[in-house]
Amino acid sequence: MWKQWVRVWAIGFVLWIVLALLSATGWHVYMAYIGSPEGWAQLLAWSITVSFIWSVLTPVVYELTRRFSFGRDSWTTALPVHLVACVALTFLASAVIVWLDPVVTWTPEKHVPFFAHTLSRSFMDFQRYWYIVLITEAIAYYSKYQERELRSSQLEAQLAYAQLEVLKIQLEPHFLFNTLNSIAALARNDGLAAENMTLQLADLLRFSLDGVGVHELPLSRELTFLQKYVDIQQTRFQDRLQVDMDIQPVTLSALVPNLLLQPLVENAIRHGIGPRRAPGCIRISTRQVFDELWIEISDNGQGLTSYGLVPPEGVGLRNTRARLQQLYNHDHKMTLEDAAGGGCIVKIHIPFRECSEEVSINHAHSSVA
Repeated sequence: MWKQWVRVWAIGFVLWIVLALLSATGWHVYMAYIGSPEGWAQLLAWSITVSFIWSVLTPVVYELTRRFSFGRDSWTTALPVHLVACVALTFLASAVIVWLDPVVTWTPEKHVPFFAHTLSRSFMDFQRYWYIVLITEAIAYYSKYQERELRSSQLEAQLAYAQLEVLKIQLEPHFLFNTLNSIAALARNDGLAAENMTLQLADLLRFSLDGVGVHELPLSRELTFLQKYVDIQQTRFQDRLQVDMDIQPVTLSALVPNLLLQPLVENAIRHGIGPRRAPGCIRISTRQVFDELWIEISDNGQGLTSYGLVPPEGVGLRNTRARLQQLYNHDHKMTLEDAAGGGCIVKIHIPFRECSEEVSINHAHSSVA
């Protein structure tokens, strides 16, 4: 507490001295105009004396205001306390000032009764007490405002994180169940291929454990995860599925949402390649355009409007849109449309942010492990 009182006194002392300088200068100009013999040094000494005495009282008034603030429910108690304190402290300060008057101003004692002089001085200095109260209340209000803003931002961050966790938890079982269904379908006709796919799935799950609790990771790592998923699907579709990647090297270090590409590629396989008997191709491209990362996933399947109606979005697409909104708010764009040469294309634009060196090293270690 003493450290806080010293800090309050130091700040109050500086402010009171500045006020003393301004007051002395103003009185000097006025006295010079009316021809008074009092000089600027004399007026300055007097003003500094008054300010010093009030700087000593500033921590007391500050502490009183903190304990008895003028809140909605506390002003009825605070007002009487401050009225009594204002009268007592102002009268005390005025008595000391009047007592020091002859010493500071180098003038003989005036024939004015001490009590009357002190009382007169008290009425002139009442506002000094309320200046301190007003400034203290303003500081307290601003501190509470900052605290509320900080608490609000923390709650928003916690809410966003919780929502991302829910979305990610929702996505992982969705991917797992679909892959297990693929294995079950393959097992009816090709047991060896189903066994191979099961081993690939185990490898993929081990890889995905490294991303638990991570919402953004480098594109290079996301592509590594995607390739393992593509290997599983190519075991199922064999020659019917071709996946081409056109990845701009500079984008490999860009941060992207964890599990961004897999549900989109899965959607292209299910709705674009799956219904076709002819071989199908999925193309994934990334590039940096100014301060944005552009990602495109296209297929040569049936397209969105092949039957005249746009199909409703499934879990993967809805989840992806929700996660992009949570991570980037309005700083992103995601569109789903028919491709020019047939099929469907998903376009995603997100801010281009490169991962830190520390994150890259950690991912590298986890991959080696």
